[in-house]
Amino acid sequence: MKNKMHLKNTHIKRLFRSANRLMILGLATWCCNTAMAKPVSFIVNSNLQTTQYPDNSEPGIYKISFDTQTPSNYQLTRLIEIEQPSYMTVQADGKILVSTGNQSAGVAIYEPDEQGHYSLQTQLMDIGNNACHVSYNQAYGLISLAFYASPFTKLLQYNDLTQSLNEFQKFTHQGQGVHPRQGEPHPHWSGWSPEGQFLYAVDLGIDEVKQYYQESGQWLSKTAAKLAPGDGPRHMAFHPTKHFVYLLNELSNTLVVYQQNLATGELTQLQKLSTLKPDFNEHSQAAAVRVSNDGRFVYASNRGEDTIAVFEVQASGQLKHIQSAESGDHWPRDFNFSADQDFILVANTRGDKLSLLKRDINTGLLTDTGIDYPIATPKFISAGLASF
Repeated sequence: MKNKMHLKNTHIKRLFRSANRLMILGLATWCCNTAMAKPVSFIVNSNLQTTQYPDNSEPGIYKISFDTQTPSNYQLTRLIEIEQPSYMTVQADGKILVSTGNQSAGVAIYEPDEQGHYSLQTQLMDIGNNACHVSYNQAYGLISLAFYASPFTKLLQYNDLTQSLNEFQKFTHQGQGVHPRQGEPHPHWSGWSPEGQFLYAVDLGIDEVKQYYQESGQWLSKTAAKLAPGDGPRHMAFHPTKHFVYLLNELSNTLVVYQQNLATGELTQLQKLSTLKPDFNEHSQAAAVRVSNDGRFVYASNRGEDTIAVFEVQASGQLKHIQSAESGDHWPRDFNFSADQDFILVANTRGDKLSLLKRDINTGLLTDTGIDYPIATPKFISAGLASF
């Protein structure tokens, strides 16, 4: 009975949402039409083969393009054919590094030609289970991979000129947590801090943030921060100009604000707050966290509540919750900004669609445009590209 009531309430909520979005669609279209048209594009992935959506009947990496005058008119183009693409990093020259989420996981690197057609440059597979996050430090020539279903992260040596790609170092995590999903380590994210000196790895299974650092030519590991039991940390984001770090906990649906020590890399907790509305008491799992380029706002997605939580950054680096905007559909696993940061595109994974939100760059607040783009199980969205 409880499940039936939940499904009924969810259905009513979606009907109300649809009606509300239809009401604002005319206003959103008018706003877009009155502004000077600009091209907008994103890189997204699709993980399921389906005949339901003719534009993306095959899994892979896609580019979605539209302009701000008529954003409902869009073009979806498959750039790369690849099974089970997970997280990506898109370089300024268009090169795309793709982690793969399967049992023989690894990373594949694709580069575009002058016409924008992508081909495989190099890859390294069968080095872990479920590679869920990839990052690249060009200065070091190192790629970091976090393997959710293996108890380790790995560093790979990558030479762009020779196209060589080799395993360099493995960091094995140990321990477990108190939550049923924390029976073993689950590295979920790894990436460098903005200055490029420290590499961090977020482990959902052991409630820790690991820090990897160089000493006498060797990469070593230590614990940079410990979370409360059952927090289940998932992703991190860095302030662009100040030494603040924002850590999103998937299991407890919370954000933790840290001060980063630039000498040691240690993270000191400044604040912890919920990503959910105070009156929400159903199941939800936090997913993605992003910081605006100006450093004034932090955004986090909630799968279950189906919202994008908006926080204003205070002078101290601490956050003030200012909005819980509906994500446009169900299970917002990822989202990202357009190049000018006046739009946010949301990957509503279980809704099989991308949803477009308008962003006020002055207030940070989001408005649903009512515009959706159907695509099968989108899981990742790159930062917006400046042009087609």
